[in-house]
Amino acid sequence: MSMLSKFSRNGLRIFKATAEKQATGGSGKQRVLFVSHEATRTGAPLIILNILKHFQQHCDIQCETILHNGGHLVGDFKKYSEVDCVNVPRKPSDELKKKVQRWVAREKGNPPVLALCNSMESRFIAEELADCGVRMLYLVHELPSSYTEEDFQNIYKYSEKVIFPVHAVREAADAKAPMPSGKAIVLPQGLLNPDFGKGITREQARLQVRRELNLPEQSFVVLGCGTLDMRKGIDHFANVARRISDLPTAGQPIHFVWVGEGPRWTHSPYHYVTLDLERSTAKSRVHFIGERANVEPYFFGADLFLMSSRVDPFPCVIHEAMAAGLPIIAFDKSGGAPEALAGGVGAVVPYADYEQTTAIIRMFSMQPEMTAALRARSIERVHSRYRFDDYGDKLIDLAESVTRTTLRKGREETAARAA
Repeated sequence: MSMLSKFSRNGLRIFKATAEKQATGGSGKQRVLFVSHEATRTGAPLIILNILKHFQQHCDIQCETILHNGGHLVGDFKKYSEVDCVNVPRKPSDELKKKVQRWVAREKGNPPVLALCNSMESRFIAEELADCGVRMLYLVHELPSSYTEEDFQNIYKYSEKVIFPVHAVREAADAKAPMPSGKAIVLPQGLLNPDFGKGITREQARLQVRRELNLPEQSFVVLGCGTLDMRKGIDHFANVARRISDLPTAGQPIHFVWVGEGPRWTHSPYHYVTLDLERSTAKSRVHFIGERANVEPYFFGADLFLMSSRVDPFPCVIHEAMAAGLPIIAFDKSGGAPEALAGGVGAVVPYADYEQTTAIIRMFSMQPEMTAALRARSIERVHSRYRFDDYGDKLIDLAESVTRTTLRKGREETAARAA
């Protein structure tokens, strides 16, 4: 083939791609959708945001996000993709159907090749995408106690693969609604920020947190993190504090700090928890400080992490506590935390056992040298077993196997050179 002929063919391809982009308003690249029920600073939205970032950085695709509702992270999603926030009630509706259909058809002749749907709460958008013929990978982070058998059966029907973060969640889902053979994958997500804690020293963090909250410099801080609700067990957190405050003082004063926001109105769980605290000796020892954009100082300034959740499949805060080298206490039979804590990086106590929880907290407060031995194991485990880049790469591999197309940057060139 002459150089002129080759140039002409390349020019024709470029012309056609440019014409298609101008006609559809898109890039002409394969479209991949990322679906989240909201854009708050909570676990599931942060996970899909990180997945979006990984795909955007490593794939030659057009990234698009559909949010059912908004939140503080909308701007972050817009950094890596085009965003549509449908902003309608989280239930089936004609309005939701029309909005999803319009988004799917927004580029003539270029429908989405795949959707990554995150969280059971995205199931209403997933149903509309399935009706539009969009293939789907579905990430289920929730235990099934809050959902129906039909909810899970529908997810199985819509999805090419259903991805669970831990075996406990996969087994619970299968008990609720038996999983079709070959459809389930267990793939733990990784530490959201591999540089978590590198911008602050432990000494700086300890001083910052104690000064901010007006705590004694030698106080022992037990950290909790999450929304202010019963699922996260804010009552368990406060009840452990009450139990400890009723015991004779031993060693450093113990304070309980909760990072996270939620309903605080009358008759909310928070209202009754604080009402109980006001009537106890622990009222000056428990601090619900609200949401923080940067939680690093609180993890590195704390001395122990208490996972008080009733139901929590595989919370991201476990990874952050491990990265901070904190001793971790979690309740058995409450989710996937025990799988993360295998290998001697934390303590799993019987569900809501305040006596054992209290005893372990007091032991660590009186024997700080125990933390040093545990810290190295926790940090090594989270940075070797729970790397988000590994998680993202496996999702790209799954996406390519489902779509039977090349998504990753450079893979075509590599294959051509090998041929």
